[in-house]
Amino acid sequence: MSISCIAIDDDPHSLESLVTYMEKLPDLKLIKTFTEPLQALSEITASNPVDIIFMDVEMPSLSGIELAGLLRQKTNYLVFTTAHTRYALDAFKVQADAYLLKPYSIIHLAKTINNLYPTGTRTRHPFSILDEHFFYIPLKGENGDLVRIDLNELIAIEEIGEDIQFKTTKNTFLSSKYNFTKTLKMLKENPAFIQITPTVVIAKQYIKSVLDDKILLSGETSFTVSQTYIELFSKFIEQNSLQTGAHPNTLM
Repeated sequence: MSISCIAIDDDPHSLESLVTYMEKLPDLKLIKTFTEPLQALSEITASNPVDIIFMDVEMPSLSGIELAGLLRQKTNYLVFTTAHTRYALDAFKVQADAYLLKPYSIIHLAKTINNLYPTGTRTRHPFSILDEHFFYIPLKGENGDLVRIDLNELIAIEEIGEDIQFKTTKNTFLSSKYNFTKTLKMLKENPAFIQITPTVVIAKQYIKSVLDDKILLSGETSFTVSQTYIELFSKFIEQNSLQTGAHPNTLM
């Protein structure tokens, strides 16, 4: 499998390091490099889309965040390479898929590629943003503080209007939905979670009991399964009941 890539960085030394790493990863095919963001904008806009664009954040004339907003549709995956963690929130807003913090090693680069293409296919890993076991959310509010969400602590996710509520074993957090369009879709496809209404996804491991269409989760959280998802959820209950010998209406 050949993964087409473009690299954009105004620092020649950083760009050279990335190119050197890429040459050692046989699946990566470097199409072109740019040190001038405006030149990159002009040429990439007129070119065919690629699989990955690696992009620095702090660049003259046009920042990586601004450039990413203009070029996001020209790449399947967008990976920021920067020496500053403060741009993580901005990366969410332009739907970045990964965030490599300089100086990074070839191991970090390889891990990022593996997360994007976990089995050498073009099927994306459910949580390629930052790490496979956790992700960060910007809290709703003026400060935009980031909070880490560990998947093994995540109980439920509920869409509430233009926001998403993340219920964990430790707390409840609210964030704007536009930050998580892709993350929410991938979470729904994660085998550790199951969708029970058009707006609610729950973690299977935190289901405490089921009575008819009522589900009680850890943390005294409860939901009602909607008609659309009753068949899917019933199959899950039946499979679990066969494994545990539990009553069909109760899941412990």
